[in-house]
Amino acid sequence: MSRNNPRTRFSTSVSKVLYEKLDRIAEVTGTQKTALVDEALELLVQKYRGRVLASGGEGVSIFMAKTIAFCSHKGGVGKTTSAAAFADLLGRRDYKVLLIDADPQGNLSKRFGYHPKEYRGAVQLSAAVLNILSDDPKPLRDFVLATQNKNVDIIPNDDRYTATTKTLLEAVMLGINAYKVLIQELDGLYDYIIFDCRPAVDNEIAQIMRAVQYLMIPVNAADDSVDGVDTVLGYASKIRHANPDLCVAGIFFEAVNMRTAVAHDYVPQIRAKYAPLILETIVPHSEDAHKAESRHLPVTEAYPSGKATRAYSKLVEEVLTRIG
Repeated sequence: MSRNNPRTRFSTSVSKVLYEKLDRIAEVTGTQKTALVDEALELLVQKYRGRVLASGGEGVSIFMAKTIAFCSHKGGVGKTTSAAAFADLLGRRDYKVLLIDADPQGNLSKRFGYHPKEYRGAVQLSAAVLNILSDDPKPLRDFVLATQNKNVDIIPNDDRYTATTKTLLEAVMLGINAYKVLIQELDGLYDYIIFDCRPAVDNEIAQIMRAVQYLMIPVNAADDSVDGVDTVLGYASKIRHANPDLCVAGIFFEAVNMRTAVAHDYVPQIRAKYAPLILETIVPHSEDAHKAESRHLPVTEAYPSGKATRAYSKLVEEVLTRIG
């Protein structure tokens, strides 16, 4: 079955002793046996991951995380809302997801329990970057925090990161890309690593583009939003000289009201302009997204049966079909 399917049938024989122990553990902990088997197999995968990667054989890529950056040159186009929805939905499909909040506004962190004005702990992105550049770095998993979705972890961010960006760019002069180091050390622990970039296209964003495989670019039905997409695509084209693996997973419509004349005019034009990069699914304008933001939650968690969540579910399916 496809890896996109969150569950698949798995049958094998198990010794009677192990089965009885598993049965007892399930009874004592109140955990389904299928969940316990998943946990056991995950430990097995982690134990042998290094050996598989060292083999260099066919199928090795399935042990490595897919890395995606949600990018936009313009703010207010639904970049963070989309990154949060993607991570939450992937986690609910039993994929292991790491979120890296690369925006010092910390809006993504806020959706997953780490409000930048309330959480001022030592575990956040600036500390992780400074650790990478230190003489005696600690394991980077020490800079990862759990979220309310059991399969989604996060490296949160806040305004302290602004002071770190100078150090980050100085490291580039030494040939060190901190984001790439983060991915290389943590990718074996996750199926997907998702960056939420700040709304800009500059040298810092270039370092993220040099480190990831895929870009997701939101677009609204408006001229300035289209200009922002063009800027990101132009920058990505230049970055491919340094990262030939970089490609666009999809340009997608976000917060579009198809009942308006503007949307009816612009959507077909945008589809034609960006084919075949444009994704079919349109995430509609929804009050759910604004309400979820005020509740500091991903819209997919706050309103699991809402129209925005249904659209994001289709969008995730479409992206998984493209990138595997």
